[in-house]
Amino acid sequence: MSKALESSTPFSDVRELAMRDIAPDASCSEQVHNALLGMGRQGDFGKLGKAAEWLAGWQRRYPPRIENATLAVFAGSHGVTAIDGAVSLSSDENTKTRVDDLRAGRAPLSAIAAANQANIRIFELAIEQPTANFTDGAAMSERECAATIAYGFEALEGKPDLLALGVVGAGIGTAAAAVACGLYGGTPDYWVRPGPSTPKEISAARIEAVNAGLARHRGHLDDPLEALRCLGGRELAACVGAILAARIQSVPVVLDGFATTIAAGIVHAMNPSAVEHVLAGHVTRRPAHQAALDRLDMTPLMPMEFNTGGGMGSVAAIGLLRTACAPFLGKPDQPGS
Repeated sequence: MSKALESSTPFSDVRELAMRDIAPDASCSEQVHNALLGMGRQGDFGKLGKAAEWLAGWQRRYPPRIENATLAVFAGSHGVTAIDGAVSLSSDENTKTRVDDLRAGRAPLSAIAAANQANIRIFELAIEQPTANFTDGAAMSERECAATIAYGFEALEGKPDLLALGVVGAGIGTAAAAVACGLYGGTPDYWVRPGPSTPKEISAARIEAVNAGLARHRGHLDDPLEALRCLGGRELAACVGAILAARIQSVPVVLDGFATTIAAGIVHAMNPSAVEHVLAGHVTRRPAHQAALDRLDMTPLMPMEFNTGGGMGSVAAIGLLRTACAPFLGKPDQPGS
């Protein structure tokens, strides 16, 4: 675990990291912009041109390229799934099976990652020990939450030049919806809004759970880290840590579904500039996902219309980002500012 987050006040160093003044290398972005103008007219390359500028600026190199992409998948479990009225279509056993399949390379996501030349790293976050049921008390202590944020730094081991995020686990969507209510206000039914495959009774149970959690933690949710601690999960905390560490290390980040977007929302709530190195890879069919992207003023790279996250969208986006780099293949490296 990183010593950077050792503190008598666990969240103080997290806030300090979020508030650091870090910017992309504008000269590298400008070189991409000018090079693309030399290949066509303004706007010819659309989102791919903007993505290439973004990559070059945050990688601090021209030309931009992707040589060591990593998909970090954080697997967690939630005590809220144990309450009466199931809030999840999945279970902790399903999560363990998905993790095992990913480790063995037999999951569909494994094939998609291989096709996009991305390494997969799986981070199990004590699946056998769910976070506390947030309708009864805080999901995590401040110390546990800060420690899990620090654990998210591990996603940057191996020095990736692009980091894609994914999460798996029963109850993640419910926890993310509860945190969204804390961050943005609005009613639980607005943020619970699922994709078309979720039964109405599941949605009703989620809304009831989020309402109970908001009532239980009223007065503690104005602070984004407190909203995370009280209502979130370890996978959200680890994503927060990965996003913060990537910014410090100038590594661009690609978001996946609703939950990873809410993790970025926590960082954004501390400092809107702290997610400028983050790109929305896609948007799912979950209406709340688009609503979260709107709060971050992020336009997804592609509307894949997946029903869920899990990492498929963020790792598929790597292929498009490689395409964005293709016009620069073979060009010699040039220093930035």
